[in-house]
Amino acid sequence: MKTKIILGWMGTIFYMVLIFYFSSLSKPIKYELPYDADKIIHFIEYAILGFLMTDSLKSSGVRRYVLIGWIAASVYGITDEIHQSFVPMRDASAFDIFADGLGSFSGGYIHRVFIASLKYGSTGFKN
Repeated sequence: MKTKIILGWMGTIFYMVLIFYFSSLSKPIKYELPYDADKIIHFIEYAILGFLMTDSLKSSGVRRYVLIGWIAASVYGITDEIHQSFVPMRDASAFDIFADGLGSFSGGYIHRVFIASLKYGSTGFKN
């Protein structure tokens, strides 16, 4: 059981390091994106983090794992935007923080529904 918890957290932390690494690059994507398409990337990136964070917290026995996972991933998004403000050719954006938070919530919610559907059947809710 402890091994599963440790491996879960290692995956979550590895993903956070990956986000930090790509945030450190002055131009992480080599081609031009359509206007504000980066918000979709932020949303997906943090939906994955929200899912992983929620899973790690749940496997660690945290009761309010969706809420705490959303808050933790969102705070990480804020720190990531601050970090980006120091990277040449990058800047911090409140819209990116919003996309990060919305993605974090969505990932945690998807985790909750996905796990419930495994436990209670296709609807994901108790009968």
